Parts: sequence; C-alpha cells; structure tokens
Amino acid sequence: MEEVERLHVTTQEQAADTVQALLQAARHQVDLLSPLLDPALYDRPPCLEALRRMVVNAGRHARVRVLVADADAVVSRGHRLIELSRQLSSFIEIRRLAEEDRNEEIAMLLVDGESYLYWGPGTGYQGSGRRHHRGSCRRLRQLFQDCWDRSEPAPSLRRLHL
Repeated sequence: MEEVERLHVTTQEQAADTVQALLQAARHQVDLLSPLLDPALYDRPPCLEALRRMVVNAGRHARVRVLVADADAVVSRGHRLIELSRQLSSFIEIRRLAEEDRNEEIAMLLVDGESYLYWGPGTGYQGSGRRHHRGSCRRLRQLFQDCWDRSEPAPSLRRLHL
C-alpha cells in the first residue's frame, strides 16, 4: 500500500506539475471537471501523452470523463484534449455541465478513485488534494458523479464527418 500524500498548490506552475504527476500515475480512470478546460493544465503534451498511455495500457478498462461549462468556447479556442477525445472516443468522453452546475466555479481532477486535486470557487490555482487515499476521494467522486449524471453531450465536441 502506498503512503498517503497531501497535495497543496498555490501557483499555475505547481498546479500544472501536480496535474501532470497525477495523470502520469493514472492506471485506468480519470474524472476531470474544469469549466473552461484550463489549457495551462490540460493542453500540455506530457498530460495528453499520459492520458493516451493510460488508455493504451488499460485497454477496455480505461475511462476518462471530462466535464466543461462552455463546450463551444473550448472548441473555438482549440484544445488538444478535444482532438485526443475524438481519436479515442470509446475511452474519453467530454460533456457539458448542466445549467444548474455551471455557476459552481469548482474544478477537480480525480484519478483511479484514490487521488484528487480540488479547486474551490475563486481560488485561482490554489488547490489541495491527496494521493493514495480512497476515503478522502469518495465525497468528490460522488459530487463528480452527480454532475456527470446531470450533464449532457455537447454537439460541438463531436467530430464532423464529411
């Protein structure tokens, strides 16, 4: 059993490094709630490669779920995670938060149901979390699941076939 590690980030650089480390450690499941799919954290080659590697290694057990508030803004801005989700559509699904959840201003990254990083409303890149602690991840997993259950597919995220 791995030792529980507390996570605390205060800057964009720390947040990006911690997100990258969590994604590189992912074995089969990643749940991500990021209202604008922060490119400073998630549109980075090491993070995208970590997700791709996890999907390849976990095979049919791999699952990546992403919730965003404004799918049209994410698509129009361009984001490599959108492209990766289109390439690996059986394993990566991106959905739009329900109207009632779009004003929460929270963000979270959950990995394998045992590690997380969480940002509360108005905290910028100041966040906290834990690695290797299923108990502390349980409440956030339920919050994410509730948001997922209320979410909807976003037409702008689908690949257009001509």
